[in-house]
Amino acid sequence: MIWFAWRQFRTQALIAFVLLLAVGIAFLVTGPHVLHTYHTQIVGCSARHDCTAVRGSFLSAYPFLQNLLTESELLAVVIGIFWGAPVVAREFDTGTYRLAWTQSASRARWLSAKVLVGGIATVITAGVFTLMATWWSSPIDRVRDQPFSLFDTRDIVPIGYALFAFALGVALGAVVRRVIPAMVLTIAGFAAVRGLFNFVIRQHLATILHTSFSLTSPATTGGIRIGGNINPGDWILTTVTKNGAGKVFPRFGNGIDFQPHGNGSVTLQGVGRCPNKIPGGLGTGRSGPPAAVREALSKCVNSFHLHQIVSYQPVSHYWGIQWLELASYVVLSAILAVFSVWWIRRP
Repeated sequence: MIWFAWRQFRTQALIAFVLLLAVGIAFLVTGPHVLHTYHTQIVGCSARHDCTAVRGSFLSAYPFLQNLLTESELLAVVIGIFWGAPVVAREFDTGTYRLAWTQSASRARWLSAKVLVGGIATVITAGVFTLMATWWSSPIDRVRDQPFSLFDTRDIVPIGYALFAFALGVALGAVVRRVIPAMVLTIAGFAAVRGLFNFVIRQHLATILHTSFSLTSPATTGGIRIGGNINPGDWILTTVTKNGAGKVFPRFGNGIDFQPHGNGSVTLQGVGRCPNKIPGGLGTGRSGPPAAVREALSKCVNSFHLHQIVSYQPVSHYWGIQWLELASYVVLSAILAVFSVWWIRRP
C-alpha cells in the first residue's frame, strides 16, 4: 500500500524536488558572496566608522531571496492545500473512492499509507528548505540581531507548520469531501491556529521574565536614557511606565520627546509639564545641548520618578520555544491524522 501511495504522489514529489533544486542553486550561488561580504565589510566596520552605511547596504542585498524567505510561510499553506486537502476530497470529487475502498486494503490502511507518504514528503521538503534558508540568511540575521522577529521562517518550526497544514488539509478534505472547499477551509484554519500561536500561546511557552528600571537623565533633547538588562535580541512583550505614586502613563513609550511651550516651559511627552524651566528652551549647539539644558532636563525627568516594568522573553529562550512550538504542531498533526482515519471508517 505504501508503494501504491508513493506512485500516486510521485508527480507532486517531482515538482517539489525541482523547485527545491532551483532555490538551492540560487542559495548556493549567492551564499558564498553573502558570507564574504559579511566577513570583509561587516566584521570590523566599527574600526572604520562606517557601520551604518555598510549594514544598510548589506541588509538590502539580494532583495528577491530575502523576500522569498520572508514569505516562506506560504510553503506550509501550499502544502496544505495542494498536498493535504486533495488526499481524501479528490476521491469523493472524482468518485474513485468507490473503487479504492472496495479493495482488499481497508479504508484505514489506505488513508494511513497516503498520510505517511505525504507526511514524510512534507517533513523532507520543509526541512530541506528551512535548512537552506537558515544557512543562507545567517549572516544577515546576525546583523539584524532580532531572532524573534524571524521566528516563523527560520530553524525548525517551519517543519511543524508544514506538517500541520498537510494534516489539516487531509482532515478537512475527509470531512467536507470536496477539494475546493477543503482548500479554502485549510487556509482559514491554518491562519487561525497560526494567529493563536503568534499572539497568545508562543509567549507562554517559556517562563516570562520581568525587569524594572528607572528612567533617568536625557541623553539628548530628543529622548531619555533607560537602564535595565534588556538585550537587543530579546522579545519585549509588554512595557508599562509608572511614576513614584504608581500612576500608569499608557501614552509614554516610543517616540519619547520634550515639547517646548515658550518662556522655558517644557512638557515631557505622555507624562506632563516639567516643574522647572529649561534655560533657552531646548536650544542646542553643535556639540549637543548645553550643560545647563542637560541639567534642567535631567531634573525634569527625575522629578516624575518614572520607572518602566518590562515583560520579555530573553534571547536565551529562543531555542526552547522553537522546540516546544514544533512539538505542539507535531502533536496537533498526529491528532488530525488519527481523526482523519477514524472519520473515514465511519459508515
